[in-house]
Amino acid sequence: MNFTVLKAIFKRDLISYFSNPTGYVFICVFVVLSAAAAFWPPEFFSSNLANLDQLTRWMPFILLVFIPAITMSIWAEERRQGTDELLLTIPASDRDVVIGKYLASVAIFTVSLLFSMFAIYLVFSWGLGSPDVGLFIGTYVGYWFVGIAMLAIGMVASFLTSNLTVGFILGMLFNAPLALFGVADLVVKDPAIAQAIKRWSAIEQFRDFEQGVISLAGVTYFVSIAVVMLYLSMILIGRRHWSGSAEGGSRWGHYLVRTLSLLIVAGGINYFLSSHSAVRLDVTSEDLNSLAPQTVRLVKDLADDDDPNRIKVEAFVSPTVPAEYAAQKRNLISTMTELASLSDGKIQAIVNEIENFSEDATRAERQYGIEPQRVTTNSRGTRTPDEIFMGVAISYGLDKVVVPFLDKGIPVEYELIRSIETVSGDKRKRVGVVKTDAPLFGGFSMQGPTQESMLIAELKKQYDVVEVDPTKPITEKFDVLLAVQPSSLAPEAMDNFVSAVKTGQPVAIFEDPFPLPQLWGGELVGTAQEKRPGGGAMGMFGGGGPPQPKGDIQQLWRLLGVEMYGDTIIWQDYNPQKQVGSDIVTPEWIFIDEGLAAQGAIDPFSPESPITSGLSQILYLFSGYLRTADGMKEAPLWLTTTGKETGTVSYQDIEMAAQSQSMQRLRRMPTGERYNIAAKIERTVEDDSTSLLEAAAPKEGAAADAKAAPGKSEVRAVVVADIDCLADPFFQIRSIGADQDALVNWNFQNVTYVLNILDDLAGDDRFIEVRKRTRPHRLLTKIEEATADHRTKSNDRQQKFDSDAQKEIDAARTEFTQKLDEIRNRKDLSRVELEQRLAREQIRLERIRDVKIRQLEAERDRQVRQDERDLTAQIRGVQDRYKFAAVILPPILPILLAAFVYFRRRQAEQEGVSKTRLRYGSAEGAPDEAATAGTPKTPRKKVKV
Repeated sequence: MNFTVLKAIFKRDLISYFSNPTGYVFICVFVVLSAAAAFWPPEFFSSNLANLDQLTRWMPFILLVFIPAITMSIWAEERRQGTDELLLTIPASDRDVVIGKYLASVAIFTVSLLFSMFAIYLVFSWGLGSPDVGLFIGTYVGYWFVGIAMLAIGMVASFLTSNLTVGFILGMLFNAPLALFGVADLVVKDPAIAQAIKRWSAIEQFRDFEQGVISLAGVTYFVSIAVVMLYLSMILIGRRHWSGSAEGGSRWGHYLVRTLSLLIVAGGINYFLSSHSAVRLDVTSEDLNSLAPQTVRLVKDLADDDDPNRIKVEAFVSPTVPAEYAAQKRNLISTMTELASLSDGKIQAIVNEIENFSEDATRAERQYGIEPQRVTTNSRGTRTPDEIFMGVAISYGLDKVVVPFLDKGIPVEYELIRSIETVSGDKRKRVGVVKTDAPLFGGFSMQGPTQESMLIAELKKQYDVVEVDPTKPITEKFDVLLAVQPSSLAPEAMDNFVSAVKTGQPVAIFEDPFPLPQLWGGELVGTAQEKRPGGGAMGMFGGGGPPQPKGDIQQLWRLLGVEMYGDTIIWQDYNPQKQVGSDIVTPEWIFIDEGLAAQGAIDPFSPESPITSGLSQILYLFSGYLRTADGMKEAPLWLTTTGKETGTVSYQDIEMAAQSQSMQRLRRMPTGERYNIAAKIERTVEDDSTSLLEAAAPKEGAAADAKAAPGKSEVRAVVVADIDCLADPFFQIRSIGADQDALVNWNFQNVTYVLNILDDLAGDDRFIEVRKRTRPHRLLTKIEEATADHRTKSNDRQQKFDSDAQKEIDAARTEFTQKLDEIRNRKDLSRVELEQRLAREQIRLERIRDVKIRQLEAERDRQVRQDERDLTAQIRGVQDRYKFAAVILPPILPILLAAFVYFRRRQAEQEGVSKTRLRYGSAEGAPDEAATAGTPKTPRKKVKV
């Protein structure tokens, strides 16, 4: 290869493009189209993500126009001007000529892409938000690889003609499949065929770059296209040597076979790498695509499995999702891609973007029970209902796990790897749930039938969950027992439960001195409180008998070596959510938070246990506390601890305050102590419960995991002095996730905490670290800041509307009551007349009151709707201003450069030329009189027609 010639050709084509203002015009058009595609679609602001998703969707079609504009003149212009013969006679091979011209076109495209990249990043940083730099660069690297493939295809088109227009059209036609295969599902009705076609489109092969991952498979795909097309260009430029000879026909067949062979080899390499390439570089600043180390190990173990069956992970998502679910959709797709790439073909990932009433939607519902879920979203300032798909089904052989809907707060990586491990595992671990008064499996309460708790539904995704009847001896071995409010057990059931714990059965115990009635249907009573009388209906209507007997919970505490006061509730003066009033968040809401270090909490979360290490916030409601039992030589491992601005309150005081609906009058006794709410206990105990205290401390030199000596047993338990922390609302809060329009976004990790406890006791540490992991996406923060004032004023106005209307409604009701009281207080009417008058006036006044209330409510609703319309218009105005600026500002720099090049070139052309020879004379556009003075004028000849 002659690098001197290659460099000369490269430099000649590059300079000729950028020395002409026309080149800058094309660049300007490219930048405008890029900016419009990035910021103009309504999905950009509705998704609220600082990324290039909208531009990615349109980039193949933008390049479909821009790339032929670069390549149409690569060879067609040489032929048109006759300079092709000069090029072919220089001491260079055909390969040097092709590569030199190709590198020049790549350089032109690279400069154009840099203009677009700089302009769009400037718009982001200036007025929209701070994008993830790694994701931004990774996406543009992907655009560059798409471009180099399309440039090579466009070169082939240019070598086929000497006409620039024909070269442009052929360049578009040859590149069309690369762009249009991505929308094959709009034309091809068969989903399997459509998916096979889409697989080879630029959009599908670009998925990794779109997520911020530079993968070997993606790079190889676009580079292989470029290599094949360059080889075809060399054939076309070299045909002059043999096309007219006698063996020209056979040469065409020979090169056709070679080209097809090269295509087959490239296709085979790409097919292999698409499912076996583990060379992937996550370049995002927030590690949005990197899997947790534990996930990587689990997937590697699956890849090493000899079972030839593949695990099928099939997602059903809506093509367009609201802003609140855009990040969740990206997390789902990127995680599925990473899992499939690491599995060495063991995991097959399929993403179906389906409309609500399509054939794929019907298949998702019939085959997996996945249906569109109704969600409330914020669209340009207005809350609107919507129905979207966001479900996934994992199948392996005959076993399958279906997650019908991945709400925006659900950790995607955890859900997927847990489901994959569940379907691929030989046998699930077993969780025994002790039957207590806590209605975990549903049942009947005073409010009616209750459903299965969300905790049980969550456990069933990973474990075999069995309800255990403690009225009979618990002889069956479980990986872990779960007992919620065991103090409600009858004496015999309590004895059986304690015996099971004593035998070494791992157990998670949640005990609460004050279970909140609204969370448990009003059926549960505190640790030290008597149970309600038995007898069903008899007790309900007041007949009742004596309270049902309760077992002695103290024998459980003695076995575990801890103490818990059943009629004492702790409080803590700490509220990390200052925007929530004290009428909602009372001091009995115990936040265990990293901020407690300022209150003297040394380790709010124990760093020594995988259960709590890495957690940031959990919430206990009206909880008790634990302490080491007297006589114990070693304390348990305290998992969660309060600060020092604390105190206690009695059960009776809370009950009286709740009945009077005045928690502010509650007598709280400050103590300034740090209280332990949860503990992990691992002890060796004697079989004889009378000598438990003497055997409290383990023998010196004994290993922590050693088996108990004969006549002894290992007790493993986690005790939590609160049961409200695992109630359904915490699962609902986790599912909802963050909401930018909410007054407060709760950050509770209660679900993670509870599941970690059960996993740790069951000896299943596969998902503990994965469950804690989050992926922060960059948002359009500056847009939020620009519209925050509008939102605040709108909320204030709506609250004022509600307050004023409510005052008038209350006044109407008060007036109604006063008028009736005036009639009741009249002494001049008999009892019968008073009742008749009262009945008539009550009917009349009720009608007047109800009409007035309806008018007030209608006026309030009208004002609220008008305010919502005004808010929507204001937000739309802000977005439109940014949108207009985002499209107008980026092309300014190319336009200025084009003007500079034009006038600089014009000036260079005029240097050293006599003004008399200029077409327009002087710079003012008229001939210079001084220059023409004394020059005789040539008379005009008259010509007869």
